Amino acid sequence: MSRPAETLYNVSLKHLTRDGKKAAANLPADQLNHIPAKQLRGLLEAIAGLGAAVVYPIEPELRIDAPEGKFVVTLKGGKLQLVSWSSQHKGGEYSAERIFAIVTGQDFVETAKAEGGPDWLHGKAMMVLLAVAIIAVNSFTIWFVTRPKRTLLPKYTLLAPEPAERLLSSVAGIYETGGAPGDRRLEIEKTGKVHRYKFASERTLTDPQLFNVAGADAQGKPALLLQTSSKRTLITVADPLTVVLYGDKYKRVQR
Repeated sequence: MSRPAETLYNVSLKHLTRDGKKAAANLPADQLNHIPAKQLRGLLEAIAGLGAAVVYPIEPELRIDAPEGKFVVTLKGGKLQLVSWSSQHKGGEYSAERIFAIVTGQDFVETAKAEGGPDWLHGKAMMVLLAVAIIAVNSFTIWFVTRPKRTLLPKYTLLAPEPAERLLSSVAGIYETGGAPGDRRLEIEKTGKVHRYKFASERTLTDPQLFNVAGADAQGKPALLLQTSSKRTLITVADPLTVVLYGDKYKRVQR
């Protein structure tokens, strides 16, 4: 009988070495593809071990793509913080061990074991658990189909044509997160077109993306609504020289 295939994980790193043992703001973004659970756990424990010595502008971050969902792990104030898009878990401050259990799906299993004792999968207990699981799956399916569309966007309103045109004229220019490999560049045009690139070696621009944006007001702050066929997000205007996209700050380098 063949052994079941091992679950593998994809991890994006920011301000971290590939083993998670060092953090620095000048480290390029990196990607670990198809890593086993053991390597993922070691990575989480290594980052937790960095402790409170890591301070701004160093912002260590892991983005984990797992069968259980998508997760973001950051190190702030010496503590690991988890952001989860899973309906079973809320974000918050957790230990490396707990985050590993949540990401790998062991959190639910260990809880059931603790509540059911050593024979939790035997006899009637097994039948009860299966019945609960079936009800839970059916309930989730009904909720998922009927739920209102979720969004992580703050509340916003689109601007009228004239204010939108003035906003685009004021923010048009070239912005960068830095010039090292892995950093990003945004080129915002007055027409509402936005080009996004990734820096490779010697400031070569790669991975070109083209978006259309519209002027918006996000809770009293100027912003640009970026919308594709599959998602929407906001480019927020932090100050006359800074815009923010996906949590990354872009500084204006050219009008």
